[in-house]
Parts: sequence; structure tokens; C-alpha cells
Amino acid sequence: MHHAPTPRRRKRRAGALAAGVAALALVATACGGGGSSKNSGSPAGAEAAATAAAKPGGSLEIIAVTDMAKIDPFGAISNYYVDSSRLNAIYDSLFYSEPKTGKAIPQTGESLTADPTGTVWTLKIKPNIKFTDGTPYDAAAVKWTWDEHKNPERRSLVAGAAAPIASTEVVDPLTLKVTLKAPNANFDRVVASSLAFIPSPTALQKDPQGFAAHPVGAGPFTISEWVRDSHMTLAKNPTYWQGPSKPLLDKVTFRVLSDSEQALNGIAAGRGDLKVTVSSTDAAKAKDRGLGITQVPVIVGEAIVFNASRPPFDDPRARKAVALALDPNDINKIAFTNQGVPGTSIFPSDSPLVAPGTPGMPAANRAEAQRLLDELAAEGKPLSFTYLLPQNNQAGKTGEYILTQLNTLKNISVKTETQAIVTYTNTVRVQRNFQAAMHNWTVSDVEPTVYSYLYSSSPSNFLSYKNPQADAALDQGRKTSDPAQRQAAYTELAKQLAQDVPLWPYQEGRITAYFGKNTAGLLLSNDGVLIMDRLGRRG
Repeated sequence: MHHAPTPRRRKRRAGALAAGVAALALVATACGGGGSSKNSGSPAGAEAAATAAAKPGGSLEIIAVTDMAKIDPFGAISNYYVDSSRLNAIYDSLFYSEPKTGKAIPQTGESLTADPTGTVWTLKIKPNIKFTDGTPYDAAAVKWTWDEHKNPERRSLVAGAAAPIASTEVVDPLTLKVTLKAPNANFDRVVASSLAFIPSPTALQKDPQGFAAHPVGAGPFTISEWVRDSHMTLAKNPTYWQGPSKPLLDKVTFRVLSDSEQALNGIAAGRGDLKVTVSSTDAAKAKDRGLGITQVPVIVGEAIVFNASRPPFDDPRARKAVALALDPNDINKIAFTNQGVPGTSIFPSDSPLVAPGTPGMPAANRAEAQRLLDELAAEGKPLSFTYLLPQNNQAGKTGEYILTQLNTLKNISVKTETQAIVTYTNTVRVQRNFQAAMHNWTVSDVEPTVYSYLYSSSPSNFLSYKNPQADAALDQGRKTSDPAQRQAAYTELAKQLAQDVPLWPYQEGRITAYFGKNTAGLLLSNDGVLIMDRLGRRG
């Protein structure tokens, strides 16, 4: 697997956190390139609960910000913290991203190795694994799943991760030969991030419509009850491949609670055990309440994304005008109460994936923003658009600031629209029926998610961003596992993004799990996935 050099600290941008919360808002390093998981100063008793050995038996309640539209690996967001832990509970993972190094760690997979060119990979699967319908979890099942991700009719949300696969061949029941369209020295990261969840092909083909509500996997849990928009209760899988000692829990419940204050108060009072969040304010409040927190830094964080396929943001001047009119430091102060880390790039401020001093997005300059708006208006294109927001408290605060700041300028008119998270995801990622939207990217590495979101011909490029130089940089980073060569490629990518502004990052990302005193065995992968077979109650 791949390792990166120790990160070189870059100068902190102006407007970083106040000293009182500096211990919480740790400088992030891009996972998968030498980043590390952070346990940031939570009380010793609660923090020890996460790393202490968990006892067998009992149950835990995990708070989820939204329900899932589907729980199949095609219609769910398999590389996003909101859906990924439930997927991992049902399907288990071929590989997952190890939180300290970002490398791909085997789970149901035995190994994933490349030939010298990085074009042909060999996947080995552990023996004697079965889906809960009794059918074999084997190379044929993986082949079928990955082929379906590529099938346009399936409309998989991670189609971009599978698109570079040219062909797959079942060598024997536990061996799959994977030939890529072009070399990718980091294909193991692609699998760990986006292609790790394998459903039963037999069950899915037998009942295509019903499978999304009644999935069949080989994971540590099975669904015993699912009340939409309320809770999903999972029971221990009695035929789990790791034997009767796993998973540790007899039952786990994912309870839907969109209000972040209610979730925090509930866990602090013992009415719930654990929540995974991308909110920096939630993390600070949890620490103040004496709860344990563990964090992993991620790429991108929170951003405005623009749809370059339709007016007004098919014109790069419109995108630049919005970016120049806003200040990440003001957003951090007003919307995040100075508890986050202002960002100007998709890469954290001391990421080893880009060279020190690499410029981020243009700094706030409202005079230049007004000049661009006036120029567009003179051409008969005054800027008017709807800013789409997911339904949660933090998004509302951020959206209100952005709306106010933009509407104080001339020749611009902005309104906001809020949608429930499931609807919002479908609107932005599937239908692509938006002009500009708030989006929170929480990914461990450029491979594969950033690549598939930004590459011109990728089926997952919902921004419709097209830049040959950015494509070349993404391709170059994909071809190598050498840290210096990856850094050179992604430094060029950062420069192209700063020039084109297909998105405007304003808050560095980190995923936080906060938890009460009963939680133990907590491992949070770099993609925000809870590793469900070892999660349990404190002994």
C-alpha cells in the first residue's frame, strides 16, 4: 500500500481559530496522503470509552441526521458519512480506509494487488463468506456489482468510481482479475472508498424493487425493523463470516434526528450513544458537554458548488463574482461561531498532497465582484439564481449569511431553497437540477471521489466542470503512488480550480464522532464509516 511523507506545515491563513478553541480545530492533513486521526482533547473517561475493549452483547443507538432513500449500494451514497455506516452494517466492506494512514485495509477482501503497470489488479476474497440468503459472497458477486455500477440504467451514485474499469474476469471463485482502461496506482483506494459494498446478486435480481428496502448482504447485521424517517433497527447476523464472537453488539439502532441540538442533548443525557457529524460547532459543543470526540480530517469540507452546464454559472465570471463577494473568515465567525477552520482550497491547509504555498481560491474582493456583476449586466446577463440548501440548522445559518452578502451588491438577485437531505441529494447528484448548491464533501483522498466529481467525462461529474488541464492533473495523480509526483499533480489541479472556480470551498473538513460513556470499540475510517463489527458497549 501507499505511504506519504510527514506533512510540512504551511502558514495558517488569516482568520484561523481563536486560541480558546484551537485545540479542537486541529490543522487537517489530507487522509490517504499521510494524514492522521485526531482525538482532540475530550475528557479522559469518555475518550477511553472509544478505544477500550468492548464487551459482547447489548445495544447502542446511533443518531443519523437523515433517513436513507435506499440501502442498496447503487442508490445510497456509499462514500458519504450519512449513509456509509448503515451500508457497512448490512454489507460489510471489501476494504476500508485506515484512519491513521489512509491505506486500504482488507475486511472481506484478502488482498488487492497490481501488476507493474498499475493497469491489471488481482482481487482475492476471503473464503467461506455467504450472504444472508445463503448464496456465496465470491468473485462473481463482486464482478456483477461492479458491472452494475457501470450500467447507465442503474444510475449508480458512484458510477464514476467504476467507469475506469475496462473489464473484470472471474479467475476462480475467490479471485477476480480487474483490467483498467488506464493505469491507476491507487485503485485500492477507489475500492475502499466507493466500491466496497457488495449485495447478493441473487436477491437483488429476484426482487429488484423490494431490495432497496429489504437488502441482503454479508455484513454483521440485518434489518429487523425500518420505520421510515424514524429509525432503522439492526440485529446481529447469526451467520456472520467472522463467527459468533462478531459483531459484538446484539442490536444497533440508527435513529433519525435532524435537529443537531436535540441530538447533542440526547446523547449527553444518555438518550442515545453516538453521532457522526461534519459540524465543527457540534464537535465543540460535545467536548464542552463532557462527551468523547474522535476526528478524522478530510478533503474539501463545505463548499458552494456551481452547475457549469446551465446559466448563469456556465459563465466563469458569474462563479468568480460569487466567490469574490464572500469571505470564509466571516462565514466561520458568523455561521460557525469561530469554531471551524476557514478554507480556500479543496485541500486542507497543510496537506502533503499540494506544495506549500499553493494559492487557494481568490481572496474576498467585493469591488472586483461588483465589477464582474456590472460587466455581466452590461451584456444583458444580470446574475440571478437560486441557492439550494440541505435541511439542517447549520446550512440555514450559512445560507442566510451568503444570501445577505450577495443581495447587498448590485445586478445580482439570489433566493434560497431548502430541501430534505434525501430529496436534495437526488436533485443535485442525480437530476443535476440546480444552479448553485451548498455541498459538504468528506472524502479521504483525491482517489476516487474528487477525480470522479471533477473529471470532464466522468458520469459522476455533477458540476459539469470541463478543463483539459485539470483532467491531465487528475490523470497524472492517478498513475502514480509516489508522494512527490502526486503532490506535483494535485498542486496543478489546485491551481486550475482557483482559476476556474467550479466550486468555492469556505470551511475545511473533518468528520467527528461524538459519543457517551457507554460506547467502546469505536473506529472511524477516513471516509467517516463506523467499522460496525467491533463497535460495542464499554465493559
